[in-house]
Amino acid sequence: MLEKGKISAFQLGIMMYPTVLATGFLALPMITSEKAHNDLWMTPVIASLSGFIAIYVAMKLHELYPKETVNQYSKHIIGNIPGYVLSLVYVLVNAYSTGLIARQYAEFVKSCFLFKTPILIIIFSILLLAAFAVRGGVEILARSAVIFTPIFILPLSILLLLIPEMDMRNVLPVMEHGIIPVIKGAIVPQAWFSELFLISYFLPLLTDLKKSRKWSVISLCVIVVTMIFVDLISLFLLGSDTENKIYPILIAIRYISVANFFENLESLLLAMWVVGNFIKISVFYYIAVLSIAQSLKLSEYRPFVFPMGLFILVFSFWDIASFSYLGFILKVISPLFLSLFYMLIPLLLLTLAVLRKRKTTSEGT
Repeated sequence: MLEKGKISAFQLGIMMYPTVLATGFLALPMITSEKAHNDLWMTPVIASLSGFIAIYVAMKLHELYPKETVNQYSKHIIGNIPGYVLSLVYVLVNAYSTGLIARQYAEFVKSCFLFKTPILIIIFSILLLAAFAVRGGVEILARSAVIFTPIFILPLSILLLLIPEMDMRNVLPVMEHGIIPVIKGAIVPQAWFSELFLISYFLPLLTDLKKSRKWSVISLCVIVVTMIFVDLISLFLLGSDTENKIYPILIAIRYISVANFFENLESLLLAMWVVGNFIKISVFYYIAVLSIAQSLKLSEYRPFVFPMGLFILVFSFWDIASFSYLGFILKVISPLFLSLFYMLIPLLLLTLAVLRKRKTTSEGT
């Protein structure tokens, strides 16, 4: 077995929270309000459907092929050669996703805090830190998530200090243009929820597999509540101007001022951004390295950690010439990309696996 470490279902649930939410929460209100307008707070509820599907598919595939991941059981379902090709595709998908996440992380840090620091240095530093965590194994990733996730959540609770500045009438009128704008606004966040399929890579490593469904669903529900909270804070504070702000939560944090003393809290948001993206990058990085080792049927994945880091570094710049084009990728290409590889293809694999099993059963009978 490539990974000898073990984690609990609770640790998996904690780990998936920033893995789904870390890069999206800052721009979430802007992205959803462009289509849903003042109904943006409804979009996470609709978008969460893809999360429930991803969890269900991951669980069912694990029941059919325990102790294996998509890189391994795809060969049983669609044949050796097509399965091998698909497993290599998933290596590229996971590596490219890691590079895209690292680029999002670096763009925010450079544009809002480290103005004169080369973006290459910012990306390299977070990837190097993540590489050491990945070499440490899944237990290091899980323990890091348990330690850092409270730091990731804390700045969100500080937003409650803005209650005196909020106008709750901004939520009205509710569904003035019907449900269609809300569905359109849910297209991008539903792709983020499909990332919950990544639990399939960790299910073989759980010590309490029976609790995995419960903690995965709890993590999904907490993500939905957090998204609704972020959307409502932005809407109550900025109103219709939310869709014109790239980072509405950064604007909200800058509004906070208590007795002219408790203010300038952008550093807390930066800490939240760093630890959340460290966990997310580490999880995707780990899965990319694990995928290539499983695809090549190797007994050890650690020799690939640093070479994969250089590969990811290249992907973080690959065909991303500017911040505006990065925004286009995140709004248009990424939702299709994530939904295809983390929900639709696994759903197709599950369908084929169930049909194959039924055919085998009927022939045996």
